[in-house]
Amino acid sequence: MRHRTAGPSGSPMLNREDIEEREVHVLSRLALKARDNSGRRVPEEPDALRTCFQRDRDRILHSAAFRRLQQKTQVFHAAEGDHFRTRLTHTLEVAQMARSACTSLGLNSDIAEAVALAHDLGHPPLGHAGERTLHARMQDHGGFQHNAQGLRVLDSLEETYAGRDGLNLCRETRLCLLKSRIPEGFPIADDLPRRTTPYLEGQLVDLCDRAAYLCHDMDDAMRSGLVDWEAFAALALPKEALARVRQRSPSLASDTTPSTSRTIRRETVGAMVTVLVRDLVVATDSVLENAHELREPNDVSATPSYLATHSTLRRTQISELLATLRQDLYRHPEVLRTMEQASEGIDALFDRFTANPTAMPDRFERRIYREGLERTVCDYIAGMTDRYVERSLAAGI
Repeated sequence: MRHRTAGPSGSPMLNREDIEEREVHVLSRLALKARDNSGRRVPEEPDALRTCFQRDRDRILHSAAFRRLQQKTQVFHAAEGDHFRTRLTHTLEVAQMARSACTSLGLNSDIAEAVALAHDLGHPPLGHAGERTLHARMQDHGGFQHNAQGLRVLDSLEETYAGRDGLNLCRETRLCLLKSRIPEGFPIADDLPRRTTPYLEGQLVDLCDRAAYLCHDMDDAMRSGLVDWEAFAALALPKEALARVRQRSPSLASDTTPSTSRTIRRETVGAMVTVLVRDLVVATDSVLENAHELREPNDVSATPSYLATHSTLRRTQISELLATLRQDLYRHPEVLRTMEQASEGIDALFDRFTANPTAMPDRFERRIYREGLERTVCDYIAGMTDRYVERSLAAGI
């Protein structure tokens, strides 16, 4: 290790080179290392204190697109209650889970955090209804996919102080966000493949994302009153989590349930998250212990499928929980009614802006000549918040 200079407090001060060298000595051979990054689309001088992945994280965190997540629906509209999750709170929960999992596995938690913070930036307003409606309207123009749209936000749509399009992130960060095939015809940067296997850090973010939204959608479903605990009581994972809570806190009344007690609901959901993250770490570690043929991160991206995984038992339990949420929450009449209204609103805005492009801000109007009218309108609507959609519809903008 390099000799470290003492900072003003007398403690050793770590600069970028120190952090990069420490990564080489501490992280797994399959972990992404900042000093081995493939660079940015537009070359930049390195920062004195932060690694390239830390800079990516900070750029995402300070972006306008990230701030807009606080006004984008996860399942329940933010106006329905102060404690329902939004895209922003979900994103922060995924980032915490992914960072913990990567730290335990000796992977690069900085890039995992950056990817987690960016993973929902491509979601349009009004939840899944917004995505389905935009995809239908863009069917003849390359379609719409939130994962691919997130890359457009990062590479092109987000404005920066430097006066160039996009955040100019490291190639590794962008590749970690390619968790599904990008359809032909959907416009992305020409230096990205349409399909690849993400590095391990990206795989863990993807699996933490799924675990987070399943556990937290269950929480919000009970909080809303649309779904009672009885819908989940017989499922193995929630049942086990509740048993752990009761064992840890024997003073809890035996007749209380996560539907009737906020404390028990919170503790049960927290126990489910803990179980799934621990299982993800243990099961993935078991796979990596036997992956002797993989010597470095690019070997991971060359494999046809994920190495990160849950155990067979937990995968079965995750599938059970997803099936119940689909049946009792995502297809609940009240949720479907809200989605129908959301689709009608997105449709109306799409019609309005394609008929009158000058109603869009100047920077979007200028993009029409490069991107085409429909794609530009789609980009504009996808970047809106729920509240902005409602205000636009009410004002007839």
